[in-house]
Amino acid sequence: MIRSAGLHGFRATVQELGGDADDIARRAGMSRTALDSSNELVPDVAVAVALETAAEELSCPDFGLRMARRQDLSLLGPLGLAVKHSESLAAALGYVSDFLFVHAEGLRLQAVPDPLGAPGVAGVQFDAGPDRVPTPQSVGLVLGFAHRAAVELVGGSYGLRSVELPHVPSAPEAEAYRRYFRGPVRGGRPAAVVRITGNLASLLLRDHDEELHRLAIAMLARHRRDPADDVVHVVRTALSHAMGKTPLTITAVARQVSVHPRTLQRLLEARGTSFAEVLDDLRRHTARQLLTGTDLPVAQIAHRIGYAEAATLSRRARGWWGTTPLHVRQGTDLSSSDKTLS
Repeated sequence: MIRSAGLHGFRATVQELGGDADDIARRAGMSRTALDSSNELVPDVAVAVALETAAEELSCPDFGLRMARRQDLSLLGPLGLAVKHSESLAAALGYVSDFLFVHAEGLRLQAVPDPLGAPGVAGVQFDAGPDRVPTPQSVGLVLGFAHRAAVELVGGSYGLRSVELPHVPSAPEAEAYRRYFRGPVRGGRPAAVVRITGNLASLLLRDHDEELHRLAIAMLARHRRDPADDVVHVVRTALSHAMGKTPLTITAVARQVSVHPRTLQRLLEARGTSFAEVLDDLRRHTARQLLTGTDLPVAQIAHRIGYAEAATLSRRARGWWGTTPLHVRQGTDLSSSDKTLS
């Protein structure tokens, strides 16, 4: 199911092209009220059919992109607020990965390693969920929305490298994509991915506001998933949001996900790990991202990952990589696991 807020702009775009939005919605299996409300739940299949029908009948191969121009982060409510006031594009994307289910069950937008394996390139991938193939107009709508949001969040270019599409676009659609994204577009790829040059953690957001960010997180907390569903992911997410701000303890994380600390530890043990191991792994990945993707002093990076002193980070760097933080920053070879986007 998808919240009808995701249909914002459908009626206006159809009318602009001379069509009847209510008729298309009815034939797709939606009520006309879904086009004018924000909280009605609509089957994802009905939304996909409506988008594809509009594109075909109105001879508009870039219908999804046109809808994306009419949408903004305010449609996501508290999630949009958390995204807007996050510290970096990586943190914002983390919230989208964790809470997009509130607006669209099954849909995922998440950071992935570059599908082409190019060094210094990250990917942001969209998929429609298990055993679902995203339709062309759905891809256009989601990637178009994500692109506009990223430009707004960072206040300009965010290092777009290319756009990879799972379908083969027609010549007019491909040209519309190139104009919209102002970058190369390739069709027939394994997944829908926007490729970005650089480190997502180093792309700082211009409207970061810690107080508003805390408010948004508090509002999102009621949507927190059951820790038993994916306890390692939940703990890692909670720790990443608290890192550098509050003590990184199992008691604090357990309180955030509404379970007893001993219960949380047992859940982690059932997954073959522990709270200390999850925390250490997150610190390792975050430290590497900040060392290689920013110019922050080592002492500040140590604070960001929850260490009181730079000396502690230096000792842990020896254990993680067998070298110093300075050597990591200078490009010393690391293990393949450390080169994976966290």
